[in-house]
Amino acid sequence: MDGLPFIPGFRFTDITKKDHHLSSQFRWKNGYAIPKDKPTGIGKAPLDVDFIQYSKTLGSTGYNPTLTYGQAKDPPKPIVQPHFILFDGKCLSFNGFTQQTITESAVDTFRVRRVKITYFLVDDTISVVEPVEENAGYVQGCLLRRDKIPNPHRKNRNYHWSDFNNGVELSFYGVVYKLCNCNSFTRQFLSSQGVEVDVDKPVPDDPYMSARRQQLLQQKNQQSATLALKFGLGSRSIEDDKLKQFLENDGKVLRFYTVWFDEGSEPSESKFFVLLYFMAYDRVEIYESKNTGNTCGQNPFPLFLGKIRLPKDWSNLPPNFPSIYLEPGNKECEEYYQPKDFIIGNTVYVMGRRFLLYDCDPFTRDYFKDILQIVQPDPIQVFKPKDHFPTVSKLVIPPHTGIGDPDDTRQNCLSLIPKALKTLDFVTYVLNASKKLRYKLKMVPVYEVDNLRDFIMEYCLGNDQMSIVELASKNSGFIKGRFMSYTRLRKPGTNVDEDQFYGTKDFAIGAKLHVRGSVFIIVELDLWTYNYMNENKDKFTQDAIDKAKCYLETKGLIITLPKTDVIYQNSTSREINVSEHNESLEDTVLINKINQSNINI
Repeated sequence: MDGLPFIPGFRFTDITKKDHHLSSQFRWKNGYAIPKDKPTGIGKAPLDVDFIQYSKTLGSTGYNPTLTYGQAKDPPKPIVQPHFILFDGKCLSFNGFTQQTITESAVDTFRVRRVKITYFLVDDTISVVEPVEENAGYVQGCLLRRDKIPNPHRKNRNYHWSDFNNGVELSFYGVVYKLCNCNSFTRQFLSSQGVEVDVDKPVPDDPYMSARRQQLLQQKNQQSATLALKFGLGSRSIEDDKLKQFLENDGKVLRFYTVWFDEGSEPSESKFFVLLYFMAYDRVEIYESKNTGNTCGQNPFPLFLGKIRLPKDWSNLPPNFPSIYLEPGNKECEEYYQPKDFIIGNTVYVMGRRFLLYDCDPFTRDYFKDILQIVQPDPIQVFKPKDHFPTVSKLVIPPHTGIGDPDDTRQNCLSLIPKALKTLDFVTYVLNASKKLRYKLKMVPVYEVDNLRDFIMEYCLGNDQMSIVELASKNSGFIKGRFMSYTRLRKPGTNVDEDQFYGTKDFAIGAKLHVRGSVFIIVELDLWTYNYMNENKDKFTQDAIDKAKCYLETKGLIITLPKTDVIYQNSTSREINVSEHNESLEDTVLINKINQSNINI
């Protein structure tokens, strides 16, 4: 059959074959046509090349694979890691203890201190750390920092990991540590190095801490039993009891009004307080009552006693309690005040002081009646406080000594940290900060040379401060510059408390100004100042306006014309400024650098 040609009539058809579809030679993936890994024939029939009988095998006789594939490579050599990479982050950990001798105690002779010794394999360093235990009584934490430790049994050698094992005693700088157990990595590492590791042993307990834990456990059991008897809670834990107490009584506060007869003060008086009992955690708070009796303002801080559990007898302490340097706590006080102890008419002892309960609020009365089945008595009429409480004396400002500004002196008397006076109106300052009145001053001569000195005064309308600057004058012997900085100048002969300062009504031609021992006379003013005086006549006296007008007329800076038609002529070379005057039949013309020939009427 194999030798027959592949033409019709020489081949036999398979009558069992029903599928004659031509299989696709490609498969689609993400929109791309990809050839199939293994093509198939018609009707998914396998091709002849896939049959074993058509495969040809090469004879293995005389075949050398190296001729085809080349010489085989040697296996890769192992990479030797350096010491600092191999042991990085790896350390041996041992738990041990050291005994510390105690000579100051009559009960204990030694203390057992647990330690954790860590050996770092990367650099052969050792660290010793003591786990922190609460209220141990001595400093804990890192006892020995990480470093190489010399071995006292081997000269000029440090401790090595081979010296560590369970049950071994190590001496670090004179302190002996005994190793008791280690972790799994330490045991595995030492075993891999051929070291036989002993069995782990527990670290012995400290006798003092063991006795202390037992004592705390007994106190906890006693408190649980006390709460069980008080609330009928059975065998529940003290934490659950406190949580239940908080959830049931949160926000419930008993309020009592008390009075303390203070006999130690002179004169003796009655001080009224408010006592609050917080039901959520059995704590008491006392603060001074502001509405009953205490109106003298003696104590600016009303809190008298913070929130604490109030003991009934604060002085009943154990004989061995070091009261010189320690405050008594819950462990020393055995009995505390309970809600049933606060009855109107009873006396409550607060740190040795006797407080009389004379009234309570309606909620407290209802709570005692409904919950505790106790009826509170009626309020007690206590003694009325005295009316002649010591009054606070009025603060007297001492007279000014002449050093510094009087305002600073007053602020130093009012407070320990002085603050600047707020005498400035911000809106007024913003609107008038750039407006200044300018006057020329002459000093009243004390010496003959003072006649040659000229001064310019500026008065700022924004903050009412004035400054004086001396002008340069030939052969006067005085240097030009600032004579007085900007400040508010007080009038002479006035009291410091009156706050009388120089103002706009004090400035006029011929007026005298007393400036720190010197006397000045106003002799001139500028045109802007005169114009401002006309616009704001309420800030100046009429005499000052008339004198300024006369002065400017004599200087030829203003002219007065009859009330007729006025022709204003303005050009680049001359400037005429005419302003109406409110006087009858007169117009005042303000002219800068004017010449009479420049006016045409």
